[in-house]
Amino acid sequence: MIVIKKILIFLCFFLLFNTLEVDSNSDKYINYYNKELYEEGFYTLYFDNLTSIKLDEIIKKYNINVFSYIVDGKKYYARSIDELSNIVLSNKSIGEKIFYEQYGFIIDGINTTLNSNEINNLKKIVHIY
Repeated sequence: MIVIKKILIFLCFFLLFNTLEVDSNSDKYINYYNKELYEEGFYTLYFDNLTSIKLDEIIKKYNINVFSYIVDGKKYYARSIDELSNIVLSNKSIGEKIFYEQYGFIIDGINTTLNSNEINNLKKIVHIY
């Protein structure tokens, strides 16, 4: 009887709080105001599975000024994706270098200055949180 009560309580809490939808990245979500569309601010944008090749295309197309890159939880200061590639791949094996140069490596985030309008446009292209 006690086991049935525990199961029922667990199911009630499970349905009430929906624990499958808990987001571990909720502290990384970007906060900006839609009222001030053209006022620039300093933002840290986190991406979901964005490769260095795709990010390089986006940066060149939209002329985004990047101050630093976040790769594997580490912050790197580089002028371009090419310079970042040299830094990140410096201690990798030859096989890994060839693979990452061909397919790119995952970039977790960037630090940049953008306005709200540019962020809205960027959200349409790539998943930002």
